Amino acid sequence: MKSSRIRTVLTLAAVAMAALVLTTSANADLLVYEPFDYGDNWLDGKGGALGTVGTWESNDTGCADGWRVHPQGQLTGIAVNAGYDANFPDVPGILNMFDGTVANLATSGGFAGTPGPEDRGLAYGLDGCSGNLDAHIGLDPSVTDTFQSGTTTWFSYVGVHAWDRNQGSPTLMISTDPTTDGSRGVGMHTDGGGNGIGGVGGPPRYNLWDVYPHYFRDGLHNQTPGGYQDGVLGDHNGIVTAFASSSNSNGVLDANDVRAWERYDAGGEFGAPNIIVGKIEWDADTDGYDIITVVSFQETDVMDEAAFDALVALKPTLSSKNWTVAVTPADPLNPSNKPDLVQGDFDTLNISGTKFFVDEIRIATTFEEVAVPEPATMSILALGGLALLRRRRKS
Repeated sequence: MKSSRIRTVLTLAAVAMAALVLTTSANADLLVYEPFDYGDNWLDGKGGALGTVGTWESNDTGCADGWRVHPQGQLTGIAVNAGYDANFPDVPGILNMFDGTVANLATSGGFAGTPGPEDRGLAYGLDGCSGNLDAHIGLDPSVTDTFQSGTTTWFSYVGVHAWDRNQGSPTLMISTDPTTDGSRGVGMHTDGGGNGIGGVGGPPRYNLWDVYPHYFRDGLHNQTPGGYQDGVLGDHNGIVTAFASSSNSNGVLDANDVRAWERYDAGGEFGAPNIIVGKIEWDADTDGYDIITVVSFQETDVMDEAAFDALVALKPTLSSKNWTVAVTPADPLNPSNKPDLVQGDFDTLNISGTKFFVDEIRIATTFEEVAVPEPATMSILALGGLALLRRRRKS
């Protein structure tokens, strides 16, 4: 059976309660909102979320049925480490504790990605046994119409590692085409190659757990120049064509260029939600290049635009505006490898990676609409102290 996680902090028996409700409402600034409100079901063929057209098409190289939608408030039953693997029955293991709720972000509906063991006819508490994940759905033309020169588009989503073996972080792209099934986001479909802009995760494989901006141009993956080239840091042109694993493989970025993905939450539980927030400024850089900026927050963080800017100040390459010239550039006319894409062609929302959950996809014109705070908190005033009981509002 599936179980629910309720996070509480309780103090003394005698308490007096006072509720504080913070409400938010969607407005014209919110363009896309996908809460995966499809029940306990497979994702293929589901749709109807704000700003999308058609239905989701998903692929999982480890599960023939594709992606699974899990109801909010329920654990998936996926266990991590060898303890819950049938091959290692005597070794202790732990459950993935993500249930679709996030302490500092409004959530509703469900979450999608790796199926749980019960979804595959196995016992609760076994491993995820998922593979490479790819999924896409169409963007409403009215959303694409807002991607105008001189405007700003914000996006956000929640990503979680579903399993602890060979996993990768989910990458979200606003694009012309979906990623190639099973490629882990190395390339995009169509003979001529697709274009898209977004962030998080490799290639190269070494950076799969990292957060940083990147884009596709003519089907090739592009990121900040300055990664390793033939073992030398700072000489790569930023176009990555190989899914390389070594710490100094061509194109690999080091810790100063990325934000690390968190797997464990503040309480030490596996399944920490990473809140990815991106900002696209169309044609706003020197010579008309686009500016793509991507950061990550944890559920213990305060999220506002000032905090977003502070993270970029700490690691400037999180914004393409700050990308510097590579020693051996791919294009002498664009030595910093900055994006310059025809955003009016972007009609697809795409997610790719390995063994993950994804939730709460938002695209908007303001930061406030993509980082909506938790809608309900309850304070408990107890004798001798103050405790906080967090209750998530379910939709």
